[in-house]
Amino acid sequence: MGKQMKKLLLLSLLTLVTGCRNHNYQSDVVKETYVHRYGVSIPKNDWERQGRDGQIVQLCKNGVTITRSYLGGSLNGKTTFTFPNSTTIERIQTYEHGVLISDLKNYETGVPCLERRFEGENLTKVTGWYEDGTPSLTESYADGYLTSGEYRNLLNIIESRVENGRGIRIKRDQEGELLFRDNIQNGQMVERITYYPNGDPSAVVPYDNGLVNGQRLTFLQGGLPNTVEQWVHGKQEGITIIYQNGEKISETPYLNGEKNGIEKRFRNGQELVAEATWKNGVLHGQTTLFVGENTQTEWYHEGKMVSRNTYERMNLR
Repeated sequence: MGKQMKKLLLLSLLTLVTGCRNHNYQSDVVKETYVHRYGVSIPKNDWERQGRDGQIVQLCKNGVTITRSYLGGSLNGKTTFTFPNSTTIERIQTYEHGVLISDLKNYETGVPCLERRFEGENLTKVTGWYEDGTPSLTESYADGYLTSGEYRNLLNIIESRVENGRGIRIKRDQEGELLFRDNIQNGQMVERITYYPNGDPSAVVPYDNGLVNGQRLTFLQGGLPNTVEQWVHGKQEGITIIYQNGEKISETPYLNGEKNGIEKRFRNGQELVAEATWKNGVLHGQTTLFVGENTQTEWYHEGKMVSRNTYERMNLR
């Protein structure tokens, strides 16, 4: 994996951890201004002819203003991104002769949220803050793996650590409420537990190499089960069970992230009341309702209800 790709992966993973907003900066440019290094706006051709030193200022269709600083045609110094339709800076990237050395993201108030500093080829140092300025985290990464970290509450007290690639990472919101708790092993997150505001777990999610992998559990506030899901390398796979008031109401098979196979629905957790056939996420095949001793059957072709004869004619092999 190349150095730039590692940085992009790290940026995306840290956005999930910190809660900093991540706006899309890819937008049509509606106005572009070229500024000489002495601060004078000049035509593009003159800017390029005079050595491509200074800044390029772009106003995007989404309202974001991007200001890039150059030296001899290479990014050098600060590149800034505003919040949409605002002069407040959302993001500051700092370059040295075309190499990204730091990336700072701000809250909408303009105060720092998260800074990453890239040291050498493989090392990254990360610092995060609550919106009131209290430090929330410090982390060190090597080759994209978390090697050490300290995580603080709003009182600036360390409440969890990662050492030698192992430990617990805790994330709280601006009011101090617990959002999630990550289990870190060998520098990677292997499990995330998310929480309701009252402290009850809302989900237990297993990970492998950054992807959901294994049995994912979700809960209602109060502790009753909501779903039991099976995941394989980031895609829902296998039987998903859904509960209502603590009782099973459905079993649905998934393949490659989509409903595939026969879904079963239940009453009182055990009594079968319906079966539906799915293919690639849409109803396709026979659907049966069980009402006492009677059954009612419907047929679907690619999500549309049809007669049985039509279904069989359209699905001849």
